[in-house]
Amino acid sequence: DDTVIEDGVKLDNLIQIGHNVRVGKHTAMAGCVGVAGSATIGARCTFGGGAIVLGHLTVADGVHVSAATVVTRSIRKAGQYTGMFPIDDNANWEKNAATLKQLHSLRERLKALEKAPSKQ
Repeated sequence: DDTVIEDGVKLDNLIQIGHNVRVGKHTAMAGCVGVAGSATIGARCTFGGGAIVLGHLTVADGVHVSAATVVTRSIRKAGQYTGMFPIDDNANWEKNAATLKQLHSLRERLKALEKAPSKQ
């Protein structure tokens, strides 16, 4: 299918738009944004510099993606999204990324322990 850039879209320099992509009306993309093939970008979205959208994903209307964020799953609700992780040497980065994925469950476990009656 054709790649479609709708009315009022603003594209900065060094933008890469893949095959079969649809970019909705009045969306703006800063420099070095990349959109892989068959992605659908909604209307009135913004993408900060260096953001990436992987192929075959859908981004809803009114989504704002921060610079350097990699969109790895479809975004179905309007809002601001950020997916950056601070730079570190690779071994520390991998440990921190794995820990971050467990953070919510660890928080819930800690809250439950704090509520439990003391055994003194």
